Amino acid sequence: MNDYNESTDPIIIEQSLEDWVMTKVNDWGDYYENNYADKHEEYYRLWRGIWNASDKTRQAERSQIIAPALQQAVESNVAEIEEATFGRGKYFDIKDNLGDSDNTDIQFLRNKLHEDFDIAKVRRDVSECLINAAVFGNGIGEVVLEEINEMKPATEQVMDGAMEAVGVNVSKRTLVRLRPILPQNFRIDPVATNIEEALGVAIDEFVGSHLVEQLQEQGVYREAYLGNASEDFNLEPDSELTVHMDDKVRLTKYYGLVPRHLLEKELDYDLDTDEKESYYIEAVVIIANEGTLLKAEASPYMMKDRPVVAFPWDVIPSRFWGRGVCEKGYNSQKALDAELRARIDALALTVHPM
Repeated sequence: MNDYNESTDPIIIEQSLEDWVMTKVNDWGDYYENNYADKHEEYYRLWRGIWNASDKTRQAERSQIIAPALQQAVESNVAEIEEATFGRGKYFDIKDNLGDSDNTDIQFLRNKLHEDFDIAKVRRDVSECLINAAVFGNGIGEVVLEEINEMKPATEQVMDGAMEAVGVNVSKRTLVRLRPILPQNFRIDPVATNIEEALGVAIDEFVGSHLVEQLQEQGVYREAYLGNASEDFNLEPDSELTVHMDDKVRLTKYYGLVPRHLLEKELDYDLDTDEKESYYIEAVVIIANEGTLLKAEASPYMMKDRPVVAFPWDVIPSRFWGRGVCEKGYNSQKALDAELRARIDALALTVHPM
């Protein structure tokens, strides 16, 4: 017998901030894996010269040789861009304001920036982004702030000047670094053609547990139990290697718009901003192992921009993902491999007829 006093309305469970973010990130990841992942993996294998059974040009093919033509094309194209960018020694310049006759302040700033870029190894990271762009079609980098201990040799007078102590002075300073990101670790709104117009972007990758624990100790991340990450071969930098899952955390860093009420609920206070009427707010959300919220805050950046940069090697109209050297030379490489393997297989039959 039915109890008509009981309510038949459906129970609505309000979505949490981390659930909302991971739903978006996983959907965007499915889009990338369905449309680009297989091709990018094949481009990577052809560039590295790694043979895979799926790369056979005919079923009876036995030879596994991969011609180095595509490797040479990638490296020569990247070398040309690096020479054009860094070959002059000073790879960027700063112009003074119009009407300002004193340019010593700009010269000092330019030299200081070059010095800081050398300390942060920006040239090395830019070169890695260029290689990723040539192989996969897009160069992607995350702009990160890192606090380091800067040590300088120093001397100090002791015992009223009778002796001199020699050592180092240690001071803390903040560096801006560029961290290259592989395409399989990058998530973006599929309808967007650039980072600025997307709902958001995310960096989804495995990192060492100790890195997250150190940031928890410093108060950057919330204290929470991390546990072990579940396997996901699609996020690994090289699927040909054996995967080791111990002491790893799947860290998802989301930069973009989130519903205001979900962020306010997580922060437990109302956000007093000029965008009070807007449903969305620019935020930074960091999640561990797809469910543990480590950090959530409104965008702390003055210009409300996202600390991610990306560029295509060749632009494809109305698409974020571009075309690299491997895609342009793909058919030529496959034809060359097919001919070389056929010749080697035929030579084997000639030498050892059976």
